[in-house]
Amino acid sequence: MLAALFAVTLFLAAALLFLVEPLIGKRLLPLLGGTPAVWNTCLVFFNLALLAGYLYADRGSARLGASRLAGWHAVLLILPIVLFLLGWWWVGSPLPVMASLLPQDLDYPMLPLLGALAVALGLPFFVLATTSPLLMRWFALLSRRDPYPLYAASNAGSLLGLLAYPLVVEPLLPLPAQEVWWATAATLVFALIGLCALLARSKTPEQVAQPLPGTEPLAVPQLPALSWRRCLRWLGLAALPAALLLAVTAHLTSDIAPVPLLWVVPLALYLLTFIVVFSWWPDWLHHLVGRLTATALVVLVLPLVMGGSDPIVLVVALHLTAFVLAALLCHGELARDRPPAEQLTTFYLCLSLGGVLGTFACALLAPVVFSRLGLIEYPLAVVLVALVRPGVPWQSPRWSDVLLPLLLGLATAAAALGIGAWLGPPTDPNDIVQRGLRTGLVFGTASVLAFALVRRPFRFALALAAVLLVGPLDPGRTSTTILRSRNFFGALRVNYSLDGQFVQLMHGTTLHGQQRLEKEDSPTPLTYYHPTGPAGRLLQALPAERSRRVGLVGLGTGALAVYARPGQHWTFYEIDPAVVRIARDSGYFTYLQSSRGEVDIVLGDARRRLMETFSGEFDVLVIDAFSSDSIPVHLLTREAMRLYLDRLKPNGVLLLHLSNRYLDLPPLVARLAREFDPPLLARLDQDVATEKQKQQGKTDSTWVAVARSAEDLKGVATPPNWHNIPHQPGVVWTDDFSNLLGVWHGYTEN
Repeated sequence: MLAALFAVTLFLAAALLFLVEPLIGKRLLPLLGGTPAVWNTCLVFFNLALLAGYLYADRGSARLGASRLAGWHAVLLILPIVLFLLGWWWVGSPLPVMASLLPQDLDYPMLPLLGALAVALGLPFFVLATTSPLLMRWFALLSRRDPYPLYAASNAGSLLGLLAYPLVVEPLLPLPAQEVWWATAATLVFALIGLCALLARSKTPEQVAQPLPGTEPLAVPQLPALSWRRCLRWLGLAALPAALLLAVTAHLTSDIAPVPLLWVVPLALYLLTFIVVFSWWPDWLHHLVGRLTATALVVLVLPLVMGGSDPIVLVVALHLTAFVLAALLCHGELARDRPPAEQLTTFYLCLSLGGVLGTFACALLAPVVFSRLGLIEYPLAVVLVALVRPGVPWQSPRWSDVLLPLLLGLATAAAALGIGAWLGPPTDPNDIVQRGLRTGLVFGTASVLAFALVRRPFRFALALAAVLLVGPLDPGRTSTTILRSRNFFGALRVNYSLDGQFVQLMHGTTLHGQQRLEKEDSPTPLTYYHPTGPAGRLLQALPAERSRRVGLVGLGTGALAVYARPGQHWTFYEIDPAVVRIARDSGYFTYLQSSRGEVDIVLGDARRRLMETFSGEFDVLVIDAFSSDSIPVHLLTREAMRLYLDRLKPNGVLLLHLSNRYLDLPPLVARLAREFDPPLLARLDQDVATEKQKQQGKTDSTWVAVARSAEDLKGVATPPNWHNIPHQPGVVWTDDFSNLLGVWHGYTEN
């Protein structure tokens, strides 16, 4: 019964701990523009709270003793329940999220976001975070048995809670109900933890239960003190997978969509590796994983060098496979080196601190330190993982360990430059096969040569670093980077196209606009905003009296500002200060300066800023907000559509840019339009650029125009270019619910 009580309590506490992570992340996501960095910062907070909980368990047990600490902990469990009630009384929610704590104009709003998380969830999360080390320590005190099998129950609960959110909780319950149910369940779990604490407080080691039949009592040897070297090794092995977790998550959520489903998958795999290695992890399997990890790191070089995410299934599979193997390797090393139960709390403290260091380095430090270098923490983490090899003792580096990787890097650079000069730029930048062959010929060969050095980890890691370092010389690249800028909201690049005609703005793998290098007094909008494209035709067709005030969500290069006429007032809403600096101040783009109308730029999340405007303020609203290739989900919900319509004049037009490689968004907008009474009219224009137009800088684009009646779109968005959207059954997104799978290209929702 004792083991069952502790196992069930650990399981439920861990499930609640990890279920609330995507819940609170989804609450905060709309307040900061839907950027993936919101989730990364949330992970930093969760790891900090775990560290605080483990530190409390370790130092409290050392100073007070496990039995006496249990008594104090039983009292502490009352405080989060009181806070739930205060939050419910104060703002109508047991988890009060304070939007006022989040500023609108910062490049790095990580600290305010951490403060908002602490107010909403700090104490309940901290108390739940203490559960695993405390209950395992109390169980060892009471039963004199090995408590490590309980760690598998804890991780199983974590995995179940994490997967339950996108698969069960999110589809069935709106966010307010999720918070109430979570707080209620947490209160019940606090009661179970209190029962375990009282058992530990009331019993002394002389009164412990006898071991179950067939088990051996836990020996209590005289233990030597833990060395700093061993603790530092634990820190490093825990930090590496945590850093990789954030890097892989950022890659997926930047190029697809920042939604809880894509947060959950890498984190679930991360937890699964903990469950596996602390449950059953024989030596032969650990050494096999070590060999497979080295192979996976070599294969991962190609997608890291090439960039992009096509073909998506293969690329995602490569990243996740390499991540899982690396996590198994590092966590397996930790499991093999775990100390006796008496040093358990210190062990978990080191694991937690390592997780904090890994997430802190990727989420908070890297955007500042590498602000001009781009997303280099991912390849850096890959190189560090290459240093971890099971059964290979550390060997002092020799001169050959540096010379051979250096020669490999120089040879790879020479090959990349030579082949690039010989073959010239790719004839079709979108041809993945052509790019893959060019890149594979150089970097695939270099990766194989790097793998030949795998027997010495230091040499192997430097060889991978050398290959990745010369990655920008990839002969398959179609542009040259001249400016990098990075902050909380992502990594931006300004490129010259290799044909020498255009300067381009890139966010992740997505082109956000370009302009001809030849400066013009009145530059022509290009890419999705070309005069012959849907947005260009609509904005030019609108009578002057119906476009006096125009609101635009998303700035990009500012290309749409060229369509502003004298006497008109255009307001851009942009959340990323770096985008504003590039579009207005860098000198690379002159669209804003060339505008004939009055143009304002308002920093901050568009929905929060639009709430500050008046009803019926705009003649036209243009929704053109991207996060790499994804559109922030909170801008395509029922509540968002109601806000847009309220801010439009009675005959106003809502124009949405929905170009996306993976998500089929027009049917979703059509369903949103039918939610109104009377239903709104939504028309679609899927514009395909000709080869000649592509050479002139135009790109394919998908736009939807929404208005209250057909009369409002007459002469503006009419056939043959614009047409009604065929009805597709499916759900409507709300601020409380979104289903990414339901809008995936080729997916039909029944």
